[in-house]
Amino acid sequence: MTIDILPENRTAEGIRRGRNVKNCSTLNTYKKQTAMRKEILQKSNLLKYPGQAAREHRMTSAFNKEKIRRFAERITPKTWNIILHEKNALETAGLLNILLSIQEQDSQVYADRYGNKCYEYEGRGAEKYFANKYGDVLHKNQLKAVMGMVLGRMTFKELKSFGGDKKGRVAKIIVQLWPDLGDWRVTLVHELAHVAVYRWRAFMTKDYKKQGLFKRHVGEKLRTSIIRQQLSMENHHGPMFKKALLSLAKRAIREFGGEISEGDVFWKTLKFELEYFIK
Repeated sequence: MTIDILPENRTAEGIRRGRNVKNCSTLNTYKKQTAMRKEILQKSNLLKYPGQAAREHRMTSAFNKEKIRRFAERITPKTWNIILHEKNALETAGLLNILLSIQEQDSQVYADRYGNKCYEYEGRGAEKYFANKYGDVLHKNQLKAVMGMVLGRMTFKELKSFGGDKKGRVAKIIVQLWPDLGDWRVTLVHELAHVAVYRWRAFMTKDYKKQGLFKRHVGEKLRTSIIRQQLSMENHHGPMFKKALLSLAKRAIREFGGEISEGDVFWKTLKFELEYFIK
């Protein structure tokens, strides 16, 4: 999930010149979505807090990290083990360990308008610019600040050990989160929907059964499965993602409907997220 940080006058100028704005069929629709996004961000914790208030507000404290973990745990299946540290991973056949990596603001990552991660470079004249994996050169005002992302691949570990009774495989994946940038709850719902798609792809392609040896330890074999980038009819935000997003949203409503007040920004942000992706 990302926050659009393009200057408003730049985008508006593009519209006046007849350029297409992604996912906005008309200027009025675009203005409505922009106004809603601005209102959501103004009410969220994207606002800056001075002095002691800022330190108390930071979501990267140990207490708040556990708060994030518990939120994820309550909206996910029992076969998903949400952890903050590698040492808490469980070795149970069929289990998916999800490592939440809570990031500081100074480790910010940027992406282009299509969600491709962009890397910073320095030109011959010491000027800085960004480029994605396709070689497209972009300036910072053309990028989006990433609020969350699935890092790397889903891996599978063989549990069978010498002389032991462990059998089967356990999966692992990492989700990075920048909670100080906005409402982290909806961002987490979004990224966990991507995790669900990764798991679905693994079972559909039977990649988890492949024997690709990654690393060998005494008494165990650690195997990894590279999830295929795309299956038929499924892209980055395809049908399975939308299905997973809706399912997790329903879980959130069921779990927190009586705890989070009706006027909380979470519900408005979640509604916007569903309307944006599920049409």
